[in-house]
Amino acid sequence: MRYFVGVKMEKLFENAKQIFIKNCREKVNFQAGFRCKFNAMADREYELHITGATLYSIYLNGVFIFYGPARAAHGYLRVDTLKLQAAEGENVLCVSVAGYNCPCFGNMNHKSFIQAEIFENGVSIKHTGRDFSAISLNKLREEKAYRYDYQRAFTEVWYLDNNSPLTNWIETDFESEPICSYQYDEKLIPRVFTEPDFQMVRFGEPVAYGFFEQAEELVFYKSDHLIGKNYTIVCYAPSEIRNPVLTDVQGRYITDNSHEMNENRYAFYDYGRVNTGFICASITAEKDSEVYIIFSEKQQEDGSLELKDIPSIIKYELKASDKAYDLQAFEAYSLRYLIILVKRGSIKIHNVGLREYSYPYSYNTTLEVEDEALLKIFDSARETFRQNTIDGFMDCPGRERGLWLCDSYFTGQAEQIFAGKGVVEEQFLKNFMMAKEFPGIPVGVIPHNYPSENCGVIPQWAMWYVLEMNEYLKRRRDDKEIFREFCYDFLKYLQNYERYDGLLKKLDGWNFIEWSDANKYVEIADVSYPTNMLYARVLEVVGTLYNDAPLCKKAKMIKDLIVAHAFDGTLFCDGAIWNGTEYVNMTEVSEACQYYAVFCGVADEQDKKFCRFFDYFYHILGYERKKKQEYPEIAYSNLFIGMTVRFECLLKKGRYEQLLDEIKEYYGHMAEQTNTLWEHDSTIASLNHGLSSVAGVLIIKALTGIIDINEAEQIITVDKQFLKKVRYKISIGLNQGHISAECDGSERSIVVSGPYTLRYT
Repeated sequence: MRYFVGVKMEKLFENAKQIFIKNCREKVNFQAGFRCKFNAMADREYELHITGATLYSIYLNGVFIFYGPARAAHGYLRVDTLKLQAAEGENVLCVSVAGYNCPCFGNMNHKSFIQAEIFENGVSIKHTGRDFSAISLNKLREEKAYRYDYQRAFTEVWYLDNNSPLTNWIETDFESEPICSYQYDEKLIPRVFTEPDFQMVRFGEPVAYGFFEQAEELVFYKSDHLIGKNYTIVCYAPSEIRNPVLTDVQGRYITDNSHEMNENRYAFYDYGRVNTGFICASITAEKDSEVYIIFSEKQQEDGSLELKDIPSIIKYELKASDKAYDLQAFEAYSLRYLIILVKRGSIKIHNVGLREYSYPYSYNTTLEVEDEALLKIFDSARETFRQNTIDGFMDCPGRERGLWLCDSYFTGQAEQIFAGKGVVEEQFLKNFMMAKEFPGIPVGVIPHNYPSENCGVIPQWAMWYVLEMNEYLKRRRDDKEIFREFCYDFLKYLQNYERYDGLLKKLDGWNFIEWSDANKYVEIADVSYPTNMLYARVLEVVGTLYNDAPLCKKAKMIKDLIVAHAFDGTLFCDGAIWNGTEYVNMTEVSEACQYYAVFCGVADEQDKKFCRFFDYFYHILGYERKKKQEYPEIAYSNLFIGMTVRFECLLKKGRYEQLLDEIKEYYGHMAEQTNTLWEHDSTIASLNHGLSSVAGVLIIKALTGIIDINEAEQIITVDKQFLKKVRYKISIGLNQGHISAECDGSERSIVVSGPYTLRYT
């Protein structure tokens, strides 16, 4: 069964119908426009209530004002409520809707529709089903385009003509196409999440110009989702695609001194850091032109941008016009570098920029510290948090925009420090409990990425959900009973995989520990010890939270079994394999396994038999070992998530100076290169990864010795031991007060206002 959570139900619409263009609501990658005029009076207030699928951009009198909707669990739709800054007299509201109709990580797969209503002083005056006209925009945006990647929908290819009423549909009256009304079963709930920050930033002048030389041998990228080989992916076959943008931009980008922007010329921009939002450009097409906007978080050694098998490309075919085209991407992307390439024609670039799409509550904590490296990392952690937090905790805002478990355990901590609220985490966790269904997911377990239509199971990530839930209930006062039924159903599900002594055997789904050789071990093991370490911790959490002594006893038993089977007196091996007669330990040992042992409380520092283990943990393991390639027999860990777990362990063990040193060593080059923090310790993947925002939390807690901020019980726990040689001033906002922490290099001062108790330990 699913786990009902009481949701605030409001009457969000009075008359609005759920509508879409007739015979188009199931079309794949279909763009539509909806337009409504209304008269406004100076002394009255106007409000728009709106929801839809898949995504929409909203314009008032030709000016962009919003992007939505927020994601919701199966069985629900979130409704945006917007105050309209209407001008006196006639106003025009326009909504551009992309109906993708394809499963992906970034959005729910719902048949296309829009439902909208305008209120004047609380009275309905305009609504869909009566007052909105509709126009098909599929002649402006190419339907049969490549998927952006497996996790997101389609690339953007646009055909624009300033002399055409269709291009100017936002400003020009048109005859409405036939509209049909539909009735959906979902319950309507408020957005809840605060409105994102849509601040416009400029890229400045190009850092280089050059000549593009088309490659003679074109490489078609191997990903099945781009070429239609994988039948489970909704996409267009290569033979159907009109604009093969990936091959169009393959070649050499040769820098020269000419600033001309005509055939096979390009301009190269470097924003200086990674940022997320809607790419904007003002361009005049002096001739009919084909313009490609190519973007990436990273630059390759030869100066080109890394695309790999993700077509980070927007194509515009622009008809010649004296009037500039003010372009804004429909989707949000993450980038630092950008190329504007003219394959045909001639253009003039007026400006290039980015309309940010980020979380506005990001400045709850301020840090002044003499250590510039720490300050840079803290600022990068903040940037990473605000770009990965909109309506949930994303793993990355570019490649996927998916809302992942495990990542969220760490980003939830960052929300407390950077936002000072628990709104996003609350809704993120409750989406799982609210869901009417998880298609294809067994009862008792939850998907690893949600809300999403590409639901799958990483059983270890469901365990991280329980751990995060426990920490959330400390960060925000809430009813633990909301989660009880799921916790016990999940434990019942896991019992199906227990072997004779209680240890878990291999679980169904994608078994995942971290991005390193450690994950090869968990995949081949019949019994994974890191998985069982998590299992013991989950049993302990549920047992403690719900006063279930047998569960706590079972957790202790599992820990003892792991030590008895996996610990050799120095380190833990990663797993055991069934040879047909008995379970035999693998010879493989990973660094990540050792971090799980500490994090889950399997290795007890107070127990003398772990003396050598903790000597390894503190003095041998870590990033320095990897850089020096020492002890290669212990598989090196990665940032996602082994090293992140290590940092949290160092914090909990009070190793503050060591932690800050390792943070600078590990994150320093990331902060310098992109002003964001990454998925790995190299540039092989996302350079803007949500869980790494926890670095800001680690810095604040290591500097101050503030171990825990328990908003539920209003207790601030502080370590009596603290770093004396670092000078800092820190301000942290609380839900009902404030923390001020300061150190002059020898004495520490912590002052709390509000109904909080300082507890020193």
